[in-house]
Amino acid sequence: MGQLPNVLPVLRVRSTILMPRAMLPITMPESDYLAIASEVLENSIVAVIQPRPAFVKGARNRELIESFKTGCAGKISDITFADGEVSVSVHGICRFETISEMSSDDTAIKRISVSYDKYMVDFEAENEPQELDKHRLMDALSIYFKTLEVSPNWEEIEQAPVDILVSALAMACPFHPSEKQSLLEMVGIKERSDMITKIIEMNSFDRYDTARTVN
Repeated sequence: MGQLPNVLPVLRVRSTILMPRAMLPITMPESDYLAIASEVLENSIVAVIQPRPAFVKGARNRELIESFKTGCAGKISDITFADGEVSVSVHGICRFETISEMSSDDTAIKRISVSYDKYMVDFEAENEPQELDKHRLMDALSIYFKTLEVSPNWEEIEQAPVDILVSALAMACPFHPSEKQSLLEMVGIKERSDMITKIIEMNSFDRYDTARTVN
């Protein structure tokens, strides 16, 4: 992949994140897609970013809801239409920090100016640090999935490299948006692995404690 552009069209996605070297399907009404279709095409590069989970009184206009400053640039690899909806598959490339928002008077999609400097590690193949505690992560996952009543493919999970596993969990698990954002902003795999283990342990405890209180 050549150099990424420093000005990107924005796809804002609630309650999830896009991680580098991961794939995220984004589903939207066909009418919403058609409004931005000239900017969002196969092989185009977009910025995937979360709106902040804050309630703004009377804010029905999306432009009134602030977004987080850190997101991930991704390449659109597939666009499919079905039953009035559009699914856009985005392959994560590199995280960024937002520098500024660009004027969007002449287009239906917001554009932002970004910097990749903090996350240049995303362009490299990360080696797993020896101090990674995958056993603790697996133990936490075992309890967490039980509280969710989920039966995962443990063989696939155990064989997955830690960085791929952590990215998949960060994107797919029903964490709070601020927890997902914290994982996105952690630069190195060691820090992300430690943080997601703690988040899973805390979520497991909260769910167990809630179930015990209700019963």
